[in-house]
Amino acid sequence: MAISERLFPKLDENGQEKAKDYMELLLQSGLYSQKNSIIYQFPRRTLKLYDLPVSAGTGQFLDSDSFSEMEVGNEVSAQADFGVRVSGDSMEPLYLNGQIIWIHRQDTLEDGDIGIFFLDGDAYVKKYSQSSSGIRLISLNKKYAPIIITPDSTLKTFGKVAG
Repeated sequence: MAISERLFPKLDENGQEKAKDYMELLLQSGLYSQKNSIIYQFPRRTLKLYDLPVSAGTGQFLDSDSFSEMEVGNEVSAQADFGVRVSGDSMEPLYLNGQIIWIHRQDTLEDGDIGIFFLDGDAYVKKYSQSSSGIRLISLNKKYAPIIITPDSTLKTFGKVAG
């Protein structure tokens, strides 16, 4: 039987409070803590979170000063360069309306990658599809038809969804 289990019940309420206070002071000093406790501290970093959600607006949101900064840890992919909010349900069930997605900035994507795009004045989050028949931006939600990129379209890739 530990000494605290044997002696603590013999103290009155005032004595028990003083014993608890003293134990707290010992622990706070760091000198009397058990050494087998390992605390892992993961590195944190600050990323931009752009205010204008994807699938809305002018597509100029990455060039604007309209962003906040968010401190993130290992819950966000190390490849992420910035974040945006999803607007709408076109990428459900994977990405929900209002959800923050983290983006790795890159100019090109591979077939099947999910990225953010500027197309003819609007910003989108879509699955990139490239085949012999051309380029399409595909929603994961089947109620939305693919967007077919024509020779007259202005398409710019901002990046790939990271993790």
